[in-house]
Formats: sequence, C-alpha cells, structure tokens
Amino acid sequence: MFLVYPQLPRAGLGNMLLVWARAVLFADINSIPVVAPSWGQIRIGTYLRGERDKRYYGNLFCNKTYLSKINYLFDIATKKNVSHNPAISKLDLSNLELKEIGTHLFIFDSVPHWSDYFIDLKEYQPFIKQKLLSSIRNSVLKTIDNRPAPQIGIHIRMGDFKVLKPGDDFTKLGNVRTPMTWYVRVIDAIREIAGYEVPVTLFSDGQDRELCELLNLPQVSRSPSDSALADMLTLSKSKLLITSSGSTFSGWASYLGQCPTIWHPAHFHAGVFSHNISRTVFEGGFDPELMTVPDLLIDNIRAAF
Repeated sequence: MFLVYPQLPRAGLGNMLLVWARAVLFADINSIPVVAPSWGQIRIGTYLRGERDKRYYGNLFCNKTYLSKINYLFDIATKKNVSHNPAISKLDLSNLELKEIGTHLFIFDSVPHWSDYFIDLKEYQPFIKQKLLSSIRNSVLKTIDNRPAPQIGIHIRMGDFKVLKPGDDFTKLGNVRTPMTWYVRVIDAIREIAGYEVPVTLFSDGQDRELCELLNLPQVSRSPSDSALADMLTLSKSKLLITSSGSTFSGWASYLGQCPTIWHPAHFHAGVFSHNISRTVFEGGFDPELMTVPDLLIDNIRAAF
C-alpha cells in the first residue's frame, strides 16, 4: 500500500502550504491517497513576541478528503519504507511493490529553496486552488465570500520579521520588514497611472501605529482582522497586489489570485506564475525611484482601474 503524508513544518501558513501543495500534487499524479496533515500546531514564539496572528490553523481546515492520520501513526512514527520529498513526477510504483512489504510512505516535509518557492506548482495552479478550497471549512469560505474584493491589496509582513536598523541595507538582508516608503512610492505611481486615488486595502499582522505612514494616506483602509487563511484568500482577489518581501504568504496570495503583482525589486526572484500567465499579467520588481514603469504593468493598471 502506498500513502502520501504532508508532514507540515512548524512555520507560518505560507510555508505549510508549500509542503502540503507538493504532497497533494504528487499524490494526484500517482493516484495515491493522502494522510490528513496536522494544521493545528501551537507556536509559543508567537505568544512570546506578542504577535497578532498566533499561527494556529487547526480550526480552518477539514480533513474529509484525506485518510485519518490515527490509522497510520505507527507507520509515520517508525518511518519504515519511507521516501522523503520525491520528485513531483509519475513514478514506476511497480518497482517499489516488488521491494517493499506493507505500507510505503512518501513523506513531504521540505520547503523549496527561497530562490523559487513555487518551482513545481506554477503549471498546476487550477488544481492546487481547487484542492485548497475543498479542504477549507465552510465557515471560513462564507467569511471570504462576504468580504469585498480589494482594488489595490497590500500585504505587510511584520511579526517575526526584523525591523530595519539605521545603516542596514535592505537589498542585502533577508527576513526584514519592507520599508514603508517603498509602499508609498508604489501607491503614488499606480494612482498617477490610474488617474485617481484608487482605494487601497491593507492586510498586516502589525499594529496600527506601525502602519500609520500608510493608513494616513487618503483612501487607505485596513482590512478587518480575521484568520490568516481568510486574509490570504481575500487578498488574492485584489485587482492589483503589492507584496511583502520574503513572504510566502504574499506569494500564495499572488499564486491563487493570478493578479498583477508588484514586489520590491531587491527581493523578487523566480515568481509564481506559469509562463502563459506571465505573458499577460505582470509580476516582478518595481520601484518608481529606480526605474520606469514596465509597459505590461501600465497595461494591467489601466485595464483594472
């Protein structure tokens, strides 16, 4: 018997989803059942740091489409006949059937390298999105349906991201907060092209006082606080998305929404779109202070607003 188990990391929702998505995609390609992942992990650090988002996701997902983990705890714990993070491709399982007796587990527990987080997923966005939506509790989906789609959606990651200190070079550091001045410049550039003050909806785990530079701008409001999953999916409905550098949460909002997406140019890497999507929908680094507006981004802004 073959089984796939997404052994989710003790990390934020974006990183957990990267492990989960590769597991369910591999399982679908090879027609193998999936053991229910453990979304409900408690992270003490979020409480010690006083973060708004405690990163507990056990109440957001349902496991109706998965095999019960309880029935396979022994196999998972002993890790007999295990393959870790196999390539996302069709396998010749007959070779394993000849060699192995009992249950063979394919365990996914590794987050892809930051240089290309979505390396295996870009061409499978419709399947991954459908699989994700079918795994979410109806109460969460109703919350999302009742929230208006943002015109310009902005994600600002704070939480465990470090504050940029005087003299620090943002372009050479990882896991630091994206400068507020960059967001302001990008909003101003978009509005200049659109010809009016396009409303902006801000999604963040930060405090209002930390976001005041943006919240004091006209037509900028903060999204009501909700679950991280509801926020991610609402953000994905934006007509245009401005991201938080280094955040896989931002990456997932862009991937699920396939919406025009702006990253800080110092921290844009491989992107999340398939080749076909990227020909007509902008995703990339942009800073009005350093470069002219890309033609595709201008076209997307004018079409959206």
